[in-house]
Amino acid sequence: MSQPSLLPQITVNSTQVLTQLSSGQILTIDTRCRGGLILCKRHHAEFAGYGAAVGGSCDIDCNRVIPVGEVSLIHPESFLDRQKAFKMRQRWFCFTQKAMASYVPLQRAQMILAMLEKYFGTEVVNTISDDILSQLIGVLPKTVCMARQYKANQAETEQINPALLAI
Repeated sequence: MSQPSLLPQITVNSTQVLTQLSSGQILTIDTRCRGGLILCKRHHAEFAGYGAAVGGSCDIDCNRVIPVGEVSLIHPESFLDRQKAFKMRQRWFCFTQKAMASYVPLQRAQMILAMLEKYFGTEVVNTISDDILSQLIGVLPKTVCMARQYKANQAETEQINPALLAI
């Protein structure tokens, strides 16, 4: 078995990746890059983070790919590598499901923002559109916008010197 660094790597080009996904190829998001892909389907989106498999029969219906952070794709070399990658895909699916545990849409939006920021940082998450994030968790884009505004307002009030607020 080859070292992962010796495997052919694919730098993420959304159009190129989309073509590969629609062909049924199985790829793995390289764990060394700590990025992920948002795979947009007709009525929803799925998140696959580092270590996860993408492609195969799971993603033939994908119509748009959005990289999150630094992403590199590799071809899994063995059956065991593919199996581990599909297990990671399940873990990332469960990760997204945790954000959808609440029945309250605003809480779901706040949760997905917090979870993604934990792994990828605020700057990276701010580059993802409200429309795309809303497809991940089943809320309206305006709800994600409200969650971002709420978070920004919280950050502003935390920056105010508490001594100025004392009476």
